[in-house]
Amino acid sequence: MPQYNNYPIYGIGFRGPGKLWSCKGLIFDPDDKVTQIKSLAHTELTFSSKKKAEEHALKLCKTWIDEQRQGFESTSLTKGDTAAI
Repeated sequence: MPQYNNYPIYGIGFRGPGKLWSCKGLIFDPDDKVTQIKSLAHTELTFSSKKKAEEHALKLCKTWIDEQRQGFESTSLTKGDTAAI
């Protein structure tokens, strides 16, 4: 299973309507690597292949992880700035 910033991530491609594929991304706890902490589905988008759906699901996971880290970092900066005032 691939990892991104220490989080195990998994991209799933599954058959949608017709011959198109939809995707779902799974993010697991970095400490125990078994507990799922986030599931990201993007059923509105469809892809021509399972591989493309899986790749997009991994991108969804990476984006979510980056957003969480940015939120944590900006919270840390805010607390530090407030304490200095």
